[in-house]
Amino acid sequence: MTTADKTGFTCGDILLLPYFSETVVLAGANGLNRPITRVNVLEVPDVIDWVRPGEFLITTGFPFRDDPDAIAEMIPKLYEKGVSALGIKTKRFIDRIPEMALEIAERMDFPVFQLPPSTVFSDVVRAIMERILVKEARELSLLQSRFQKLSQLLLYGGGIGELLGAMDEMLNNPVILLDSRDQVVLSPRAEQIVGLSRDSAIWPHLRNEINLGVSFITLEDRRIRAQISSFSDKNRNENLLILLEWDQETSVLDQLTIERVGVLVGLEMINANARKEVESKYIDQFLQDWISGRFVTLEDLNIRAKACGCPIHDGYCHYVGLIRWHGSRMTVQTQQQMVERLRSTFFRKDIQFTILEGELALLVSLPANKSMSEALERALTDLRRWFPGDNPYSICMGNGVVRPERAGESYSRAKKIHYVSSICEFRDPVIDDRHLGVFRLLYMLPENEEVAEFRDRYVMPLLEYDQKHNTLLYDTIRMYFKHSRNIKKTAAEMFAHYNTVAYRVEKAYDLLQVDPDNGDQVLQLQLAIKLNEMKPTSVRFHKLR
Repeated sequence: MTTADKTGFTCGDILLLPYFSETVVLAGANGLNRPITRVNVLEVPDVIDWVRPGEFLITTGFPFRDDPDAIAEMIPKLYEKGVSALGIKTKRFIDRIPEMALEIAERMDFPVFQLPPSTVFSDVVRAIMERILVKEARELSLLQSRFQKLSQLLLYGGGIGELLGAMDEMLNNPVILLDSRDQVVLSPRAEQIVGLSRDSAIWPHLRNEINLGVSFITLEDRRIRAQISSFSDKNRNENLLILLEWDQETSVLDQLTIERVGVLVGLEMINANARKEVESKYIDQFLQDWISGRFVTLEDLNIRAKACGCPIHDGYCHYVGLIRWHGSRMTVQTQQQMVERLRSTFFRKDIQFTILEGELALLVSLPANKSMSEALERALTDLRRWFPGDNPYSICMGNGVVRPERAGESYSRAKKIHYVSSICEFRDPVIDDRHLGVFRLLYMLPENEEVAEFRDRYVMPLLEYDQKHNTLLYDTIRMYFKHSRNIKKTAAEMFAHYNTVAYRVEKAYDLLQVDPDNGDQVLQLQLAIKLNEMKPTSVRFHKLR
């Protein structure tokens, strides 16, 4: 039955009404707990098309005056329609209710009442509906009282946590909030349930069942019914409020409370998110100024840090890192959403995130005697949670600085590592100066005549030949060194035939007069190619002129 069908009172209450003092339950006494929400009078043969769930159907027996056995055929249909009970007034049109009908009703636990001949149907309808209306009015009053109490709690500064706690106590069952980002907020009773995890994957699937309003989940080897209410935030993202039948069965009033309170929770989340957005902007600006080295004095830095709730501790070492995506780079908007999620995990601990010059940056602050590897491993774990895949990113870490106002030096080093590692296509989870090796020296070489002469000695002949003959000698030899001189892998990446790549490599060696068996000559060619890639004014751009 639906929620509305469960309101009203039970068939057993009928026996307490003065108009039913002579009423007898002939069958289905075990079904007396079925709720009644309205009364209907059956005086036509096709009444089955007009009945609704939760009705107490009464009749004089007129439709069955010529065929009392038709009652037996009617009962299963009424039961399927959700009718709560059937009352038949005997002695006027039928003398008694057929035994076959009573046997069927008994098997189905469908209550059948024999009404006394003196029963006046209008009195029955009035008496029952008065009882129903009184009960509904009482429940509506209690619902309003609950809603007012929770509204007052939020009005006087209570947050989402306090609201869930009040609902937990009010409904005597655990309450769970699942926001649009699948972050879980638990009421105190939910916190106490062993095995109930904030990071559990059991909650998001409930989004598929919100139209039903109810679902079933398994917790601690118990099959639990969950009442679900959905509401949207200002961005029309869907949030769920979940009531678990853990300590007691939920009533209709409890279900209505969950549905009504969803509006309050939605408004509070909008207010909380608005505050977080403002705070996040101040924090982002502070972190960007700090990482970029815009604070001249430590005093200025400390003042801003305290104002943003990010106090700087003495004796700490600070490292700046940049995330390098191995595939296509994430958009700034996507990275900003990622910052919000990461900040909820790491903020005010040892790692802070922001967007700087279009890149996702992190600032690690640790005691000078503590290893950075553990903190970075947690950062990688959290990154993988939001961006799963086969190592699609690396953290390019700058050197540590003890003086916090000099964090800009670590940032400059991180940018260099980010740039060089992308050219060399390093894919280690964490990359620092030690990984760059000789390529670090190539990056630091000034753009002077001798450097240009060494580079052009190997690069220009290949580019000129490609431009004249429309070939790919330069790209092939570059890819060839990328794959450690493996022709098969080079051919696969360039979508070329193995023999074609082998011919191009041999042609490049001949053109440059490099002996492939001479390690020193091959090394110089490889260094020249890398040097050309690292310089913004590299000659590979001249081939278009």
